[in-house]
Amino acid sequence: MAKPDIYQRTMIDVLTPELKRLVQESFVMHQYVLAGCTSECEYPDMGIAPLHAMERHSVFRTATELGTYNHHPNIVKWKGEYWFAWDNCMVNEEWPGQRTFIAHSPDGVAWSERILVGDGDAARGMLRNLGGLYARGDTLYAFIQEKWDLAHATAPSMSVHDNTKVSVRNDLWASRDGRSWELVKKQYVDTRWMFENPRLTREGRLLAPMTDHQGRPGVLLWPGDDPRTVPEIILQPWRGSEAKYYAGHDEGIFCFGEASWYTDDDDRIWMYWRDESASTYLGLTLSEDGGRTWTEVMRTNFPDSGSRVFAGRLNDGRYFLIGNSTRVHMDRNFFALSFSDDGAKFSKMYRLVGQPTRQRFAGHLKAHGYQYPSCVVDGDRLLIGYSVNKEDIECGILDTRKI
Repeated sequence: MAKPDIYQRTMIDVLTPELKRLVQESFVMHQYVLAGCTSECEYPDMGIAPLHAMERHSVFRTATELGTYNHHPNIVKWKGEYWFAWDNCMVNEEWPGQRTFIAHSPDGVAWSERILVGDGDAARGMLRNLGGLYARGDTLYAFIQEKWDLAHATAPSMSVHDNTKVSVRNDLWASRDGRSWELVKKQYVDTRWMFENPRLTREGRLLAPMTDHQGRPGVLLWPGDDPRTVPEIILQPWRGSEAKYYAGHDEGIFCFGEASWYTDDDDRIWMYWRDESASTYLGLTLSEDGGRTWTEVMRTNFPDSGSRVFAGRLNDGRYFLIGNSTRVHMDRNFFALSFSDDGAKFSKMYRLVGQPTRQRFAGHLKAHGYQYPSCVVDGDRLLIGYSVNKEDIECGILDTRKI
């Protein structure tokens, strides 16, 4: 007699009842519209997050000859200016020749021409992939991967090179003026992906989400604030076999290594993970010892279309999370900012852009919408770097006193 395949998973509620109701109503209304049962205009207030439009400023708008794939935005403040880096490729996501650019601005409104940080080599099959920026004293650092031996994806996935034998070298670049860059350390860590600017824990240690060569999510934890030192690789606990975990996309157990985090008043780190299983919910792990150990990956009820998020804390004490916060898989036109007063329950959600957008140029694995936020909290201002359709690069600005 066959035995049922029963397993347990831990779930965590991170929404207040009011926001939970909004998320559910939004999902239900969308399904009714898809089924042809009704139209959105019949119930205009059901499941609709209020709009709080942000200022939108162009950092880089592309054209065919400039490379029509632009993505992986990362923004920091350094020497009194904002510095914004991203990856650029002629047509496709992470294709040989992909390179990294940076621009700067005194106010987040007017941006410089793009500056080349690290070039790719299409003829030799090499691309560069930006992992993040970090400002320390008079030096601006860029974490950039050099990748070779690429393989075309055999199924829709996050990369055209799903070959696990792809050659990856994680390099550290540095600049004293933001314009001239040099490679200062080859292979600062042996892992496959890094996704977000490293940030300091309460102990003053750099921490960044990552994925190892087996596709397992974890964090890089440096001994201090110097990015030239060697970070420790700390994997996130999970349930099930390694093979099932990496290959299976098993109903919300598999979490991709794109994550973001904040620390609450009890010195607990909340790390929110993208779920690559199309569950349309974020995963979550907690650390109570500065990132050394973590809980297992839990499924939250915070909606996510399947994209990168950014989590942080405003200077007024509120916690925030920005991303494509909808249960409609891969809908990246829904770009939202959510708030929590205590870091444990989110109570409010606002749409940041009212109108949808569509790609102007074809390209492999590009997506419509506003995506991959990277943020800087600067006084009462929140600056949000993001890509539009993986084509154009923009900076959004919010006055946090007004929201």
